Amino acid sequence: MTQNRLFTTVHDVLDPLTGLRHSLRWPAGGALLRADAWPKGQGRDIDGSHLLVLPALYDADAHLPMVLFGVRQSDLYRAMAGGIGQMNVALPWQQARLFTLRELVNDSAGFFPAIVPVLSVSPNEDSRDFSQWLKQHADEVKECLPSVCKLYSYDPHFERNLEAVWQAGLKAVVWNSTDEALERLVANASGRPLHLRHAVSAGMIAVMRRARQATLQSSPHFLLPLGEGKRESLTVLPPPRAPEDIQSLADSVLDQVDLLSSDHGAPHQSGVSVGPGLQTQQHFLPVLLTLCERYSWPLESILAKVTRAPAKIFGTRVPQGVLLVDPDYRETVAPWPNQASDRAPYEGLELTGRVLAISNDRQVLLV
Repeated sequence: MTQNRLFTTVHDVLDPLTGLRHSLRWPAGGALLRADAWPKGQGRDIDGSHLLVLPALYDADAHLPMVLFGVRQSDLYRAMAGGIGQMNVALPWQQARLFTLRELVNDSAGFFPAIVPVLSVSPNEDSRDFSQWLKQHADEVKECLPSVCKLYSYDPHFERNLEAVWQAGLKAVVWNSTDEALERLVANASGRPLHLRHAVSAGMIAVMRRARQATLQSSPHFLLPLGEGKRESLTVLPPPRAPEDIQSLADSVLDQVDLLSSDHGAPHQSGVSVGPGLQTQQHFLPVLLTLCERYSWPLESILAKVTRAPAKIFGTRVPQGVLLVDPDYRETVAPWPNQASDRAPYEGLELTGRVLAISNDRQVLLV
């Protein structure tokens, strides 16, 4: 043992993806070490025979007030509690244009969980200037950010901005606010790069799949039956659907949904939530484990949709860290600090599992 460094060793932890058991060790402030076994009596020894080691998750769709306010520790902690080692965070163009992209990327670099800024266009009248800006900055976007751009079909300048995104060589990441908008987009996509957000039913997936080569995503709050009256009380777009749509979507997840994301909308810096959006990152892994139990989904298949799939679709890297998880923990969900009930979809539900620690390639943090 290195002199004056206290090691923590968690012995005999199960990796359910391989069926093998490992021991995990780390020094205070140091990187995770893994071996078949470590000697006992060299620091802090913990029986991990009831625990799991899982890959850190990649949340491909989150919203934080990082441009106007900065990255808050409370946002990072929510993500860690949900087992998230890396997250895409929307970079609204209307805010980003006030800075250089390199400044914004550097400002969000070095955090853990890792932050991947993703260009987005807020659906407001001032989006009319986006297409011209993108013509001038397309190379900078592709140099600094993933080669994608998030758009909303109810943007008053959606069609023009969509064409600008494709002409710039970017993948359009689109939420369609109506069935008619989705039908129109699918008809006009013509095989161009497209990722479709917020699949809420098997019927919607069938329409989305008509867009050749398009990928699509959904979220756990569309898949888990919520508490009585909760679906109607949430402030979110799109709203969760009725039970029959939940079941049809669940039946399609394994084969037809490419990735799952939280669609987390962080609390506003003022403490008062602004606009639609749920606060769900802190429950990401527990709700995924709960869904696997409910629908008998293979854990490996679901983990692929929150690790490798988003990295492939967005052209980024897979998170490098792991999670130490207690799979037997049960929590009846209550709102977190600064979370109003209309932003808490899982309130009152019992979720499975708890993240005890999360690592990257440099350090281990206890949650």
